Amino acid sequence: MIKNKIIKLFRTNFWSLLFSFFLISIIRPQAPDERGYIVKIGDPCPDFKLEFADGSYTTAKELKGKVIMYQFTASWCSVCIKEMPHIEKDVWGVYKDLGLVVIGIDRDEPVQTVRKFAKETHISYPLALDPGANIFGLFAHKESGVTRNIIINPEGEIVFLTRLFDPEEFKKMIQVIHSELENSVTQEQIHLGQEKLSLEGQLTELDNSIQEKDNDKGLKNTIHEQRKNIFAKIRDIKKEEEKVRQKKEKLREIKAS
Repeated sequence: MIKNKIIKLFRTNFWSLLFSFFLISIIRPQAPDERGYIVKIGDPCPDFKLEFADGSYTTAKELKGKVIMYQFTASWCSVCIKEMPHIEKDVWGVYKDLGLVVIGIDRDEPVQTVRKFAKETHISYPLALDPGANIFGLFAHKESGVTRNIIINPEGEIVFLTRLFDPEEFKKMIQVIHSELENSVTQEQIHLGQEKLSLEGQLTELDNSIQEKDNDKGLKNTIHEQRKNIFAKIRDIKKEEEKVRQKKEKLREIKAS
């Protein structure tokens, strides 16, 4: 009997200890890597609120479904200032109409400084505020350097991380962005095609219903109205399909250039 009590006590303590280790592994932040990151490729993007100089705001969660580039920067950062014209010209200027979201996140500076910084660097992509560097701290150790770009795919996963301004790394980042946009456009085409196919199936069912209810004038009028609404939806989808086709063609041109 005493032996059974000892075994039971051991098992209880073992599972309690195991659970404690599990909690610690969740709560304890990941140790920074050699570049100061506490996240890695494949990790989900943490959620946070982004407030802009004009008072508008969004969240990382609301942006999910898009290809996103977060650029961590500051007005006192010489490397950031060197990199930002390249982001404006080679990233934002090329991909802003093809589905890419670029947001600069200014580290712990007042709104007046952020507005002045955007004007002086001649960027047109938005700069968000980061009081206390709290957003920065979700991705990297707060004591580490600020020049960083983080690419998020439509599934909300981190797919690329940069540090400082290395032209070769910058080129690789653009390749990743381009690839993610191509994948996004392809998925959008598939989704629109499936939606159109479903609506066309509904039209076939309504046509059959009209033939079956040939003597019911009121019901036939209702069905005709439903058909009209479905045709309008199909027309809208075809317009979207054309926009997506143009995006895909533009991406091909960029890749070939």
